[in-house]
Amino acid sequence: MEAVQTSEIRWWKASRPVDMPEFGAPVQFSIDGVDVEAPAGASILNAATAAGLYIPALCAHPDLPPAGQRRAGDGPSRAGASPLGGAASGVGERGGQTSPGDGGCNLCMVEVEGEEGLRKACSMPVRAGLVVRTQSPAIQESRQASLAKILGPHPHVCLTCPQREGCSRSQCSYGNPQETRCCSIFSSCELRKVSDYIGIPNTTPPYKPAQLPVVLDEPFFDRDYNLCIDCRRCLVACNDVRGVGCLEVKEVETPQGKRTYVGTIAPTLIESGCTFCQACVTVCPTGALMDRTLDPARREESMVPCKSACPAGIDVPRYVQLAAEGKYGEAIAVVREKLPFPGILGRACFAMCESACRRKDLDDPLSIRNLKRIAADNDTGIWREFAKKLPATGKKAGVIGAGPAGLTVAYYLAKQGHAVTVFDAQPAAGGMARYGIPSYRVPAEVIDDEVSEVAALGVEFRYGAKVENVDELFNDGYGAVFVGIGAQGGDKLGIPGDDLPGVVDSPTYLKAVTMGLVNTPEGIQTGKKVAVIGGGNVATDNARSSRRYGAEVDMVYRRTREEMPARLEEFEGCVEEGVNIRYLLAPKKIEPGTNGYRLQITYAKMALGEADASGRRRPVETGEEIVEGVDLVIGAIGQFPNRFEGFGVETDRKGRITVREDSMLTSRPKVYAGGDCVLGPSTLIESVAQGRVAASAMDKALGGDGDISEVLLRDGWETNPRIGRKDGFNTTRKFHPIMLAPEQRTGWDEVELGFDDATARAEAARCFKCNLAPKIAEAVLPPESSLTFDAAAIAAVPAEAGVFQLLDGDKNVLMIKGVENLREGLMEQLERGGEATNFVFEEAAMFTSRESQMIQAYLQQYGKMPGGGSDELDDLF
Repeated sequence: MEAVQTSEIRWWKASRPVDMPEFGAPVQFSIDGVDVEAPAGASILNAATAAGLYIPALCAHPDLPPAGQRRAGDGPSRAGASPLGGAASGVGERGGQTSPGDGGCNLCMVEVEGEEGLRKACSMPVRAGLVVRTQSPAIQESRQASLAKILGPHPHVCLTCPQREGCSRSQCSYGNPQETRCCSIFSSCELRKVSDYIGIPNTTPPYKPAQLPVVLDEPFFDRDYNLCIDCRRCLVACNDVRGVGCLEVKEVETPQGKRTYVGTIAPTLIESGCTFCQACVTVCPTGALMDRTLDPARREESMVPCKSACPAGIDVPRYVQLAAEGKYGEAIAVVREKLPFPGILGRACFAMCESACRRKDLDDPLSIRNLKRIAADNDTGIWREFAKKLPATGKKAGVIGAGPAGLTVAYYLAKQGHAVTVFDAQPAAGGMARYGIPSYRVPAEVIDDEVSEVAALGVEFRYGAKVENVDELFNDGYGAVFVGIGAQGGDKLGIPGDDLPGVVDSPTYLKAVTMGLVNTPEGIQTGKKVAVIGGGNVATDNARSSRRYGAEVDMVYRRTREEMPARLEEFEGCVEEGVNIRYLLAPKKIEPGTNGYRLQITYAKMALGEADASGRRRPVETGEEIVEGVDLVIGAIGQFPNRFEGFGVETDRKGRITVREDSMLTSRPKVYAGGDCVLGPSTLIESVAQGRVAASAMDKALGGDGDISEVLLRDGWETNPRIGRKDGFNTTRKFHPIMLAPEQRTGWDEVELGFDDATARAEAARCFKCNLAPKIAEAVLPPESSLTFDAAAIAAVPAEAGVFQLLDGDKNVLMIKGVENLREGLMEQLERGGEATNFVFEEAAMFTSRESQMIQAYLQQYGKMPGGGSDELDDLF
């Protein structure tokens, strides 16, 4: 029977005999009459799976040694022997007790012609001429007897229940106690699927609750030892493969006699030295170990959330772990595979990766942005060896705006061989990175260095060139144009007096700061007191900049610190530099000033009411007002893109250009857009990400293949899967970068100075190495029979009520539908066409109820509707 394995089938190095350094030459033999070839030394189980033939096994796993090769920690680990990275020696450095678990699950028994009795497929090596049978009455009897022993001390009443599908297991129609029922992963449980395949014998003893520990209050992992079947996969994964050694075999007395299970060596995960690498959870075949933080609909993304959170798709774990080894040149090569401006983003990225970092649920997230920065500051240039630069194509592309999005487009299009010209109205490139972020955060020389990399590709820059009509560019022979003009307009405060002299918006003020036009005869005058209205990161930039001109600065926010959107480090910078942060105040009107002040501002005192659409409590006026003198009012409450009719593109009501997300193409052919002019005020990394999408699409429009990818680190470096035991690892708190002392922050010197080498390595070493978990192969599951989705197969389906499932070529469920007539319902779907290649069905008189049960089970397992959802089903659920 065909085995179901969603990951790539490979020869399991973990199954090689301990005393055999390498697999031997291929040998030929047969399994169930099928001619099979496998390397000498491979197990029958491994060979069968590689040939697509299923043999049940619960203790076996593609990346773990079989039970027969697991010793009690009495031999050295064979590092690198498993694809998961580890050893073939058994139960590990800890946990040497013996138990029935040492003998394995005994479900993989097979018959070998010429040999008496049954043999374990997981531990018997192949040899030429073997004739193996995986099915016979004796094999079935043996497997069922072994399964009964496994299920006896495990809750299993739901496995034989006629109403099991779609049941929540929170209530039972038959009154079975909660502790005897199966757990929440019933629909995806490996033990359940193997039991269904073998068949549960009537001799299976009823489960008697053992009252083993259930731990639900520790970081990440829920542990219910009552569900442990002592397969010891987790033990080997933790102790031998990862080398962490925080698990051991426990033996206790229960109403059914002695019971063994795998638990932690100390009362808690922290005390046991757990590194939270997820290996134990990933290989567990039951619900005994579960990671409550994972999203079943986004399993891999939630396993490695830092990488999936990065808009540019940078391989965050890889460069962090390279930084931990002090390999900064290699780390920046990884970053540059997706990001042309690591120096800028190492200082000014909002670091969505840090917000997503799994370590934050233990103590503090990693300082990922600062690790990018130290790598950029110590760039050895090794990435240049494999940097792409294709031959000239003779095609021209125009970029309007030299901000992060536009520079990204120019960078990648030039690498694709196109002639690129960047037009910008300002005297230098950088966009909001230069004119919207103060130089104490991102020094101008850092921007200049990274812009020079773009220019070195042959990109032409035309400064002081304001383009308001793209027809001019098309008439000059440009084949595609990118609009990246940013969001340079600042929202007005919307109160009387917001147009008085001395009232400015944030973009205007920060641009003046960068260009040296503050407190000059023709520039903006701060006076002795500045009021910055707003509570976000832009407001903190305005406030801290104003302090550098010697002004007293109030940053006025209408809510409280709890609702303030400014990042913690920006808020702390304000406090350290003497900004007065004032809460629960909102400007009501601005008038000409008195008593030596240029302006007079009236504030309404606020109180917090009910939550608004943002989830924050809505500020409401209390009826009290205060009036104060001020010399400059800066509105930092929002920004918008300027409209240019000459672009000929559609915009929304806020002036943002409307684009297709998959290409950044606007409503006008050959015109693309991205960055803040599409997103509104956003982040540098989001602009870079949109620039990459646009560059790929524009390359295709110019005749290229759209492939802008690069592999800049080719030394074969991969995360070492053997983590090892690290005392204090899970209690080491976040390291902080070196900061310029507050009393020294009188000018524009960079405030955050980053890590020194030792601190950077220590901070990077806090990484959980979450990227290892998705590399663990999925367990091989029993076959699921299905029929070919064609007229001949449908003709044999009964014309009765029931439920059918349509499957694609990878056996993913596309549809679950209950119908009065199965044959007619299937024919109707066949005539509609689609991706379905196979189907399964079952008769059910109460087909609507059965459909609901099956959909609920699917939702529970995958967190989404079959096929991604449909209007009909979305309305129903």
